Amino acid sequence: METKGRAGRPPRLSRDKIVAMAIEIVTQEGYAKLSMRYLAGRLGTSPMGIYYYFESKNELLGFLFSRHSGLDDYRRAPQSQDPFERAVQTSEAVVRFLEAQSWALAGIVDGCIGVEEFTDSHLRELTDSVRDLGFDADDATETVRGIWRIALGEALIRSTPLIAVVDDRGAEAGVDGGFRVRPLPSSDRSLADTVESYLAGRLTRAHRRRSAG
Repeated sequence: METKGRAGRPPRLSRDKIVAMAIEIVTQEGYAKLSMRYLAGRLGTSPMGIYYYFESKNELLGFLFSRHSGLDDYRRAPQSQDPFERAVQTSEAVVRFLEAQSWALAGIVDGCIGVEEFTDSHLRELTDSVRDLGFDADDATETVRGIWRIALGEALIRSTPLIAVVDDRGAEAGVDGGFRVRPLPSSDRSLADTVESYLAGRLTRAHRRRSAG
């Protein structure tokens, strides 16, 4: 159900329509392109029409960031009681979140969304799962950064189309030049293996440091 705005708003507008167009802009054209004037033009209204619902671009982005419910919708199994497995599960959920929430992936890649601030505000489960492994504060922070590097790389790969050559016999009708676009293959198992190896290495390094100290 669409959210009602202030009295006197243009009848064809709604928060939902504004947010949907904002997501389309930041995903396809980048965060730098988003302005209230440009957004209004894409919606066929005046900037004042947008201001009936959002007082500023920052308020619009804040509303956008608050619309999701964390990682719960992106888990494929109940959380494990084992801290190591729980950290891997959470990392997988982060990748699925980035796949589904294209505005978040675009904002982080553009540098408009800070990874650490975004994690603290919206993805606390990731930090908590890493701390449960026994890392101190500094090691936990660095480990979360490493998981983000893995997650961002995987999410970008999954969202990048692969142009495959199709021979004359396999060419589909309407495909120009014998080319077609298909998604790059992805594997949750290979992602889990990568995260497991990374966490094991971080734990080994932390243990050695503590033993040496």
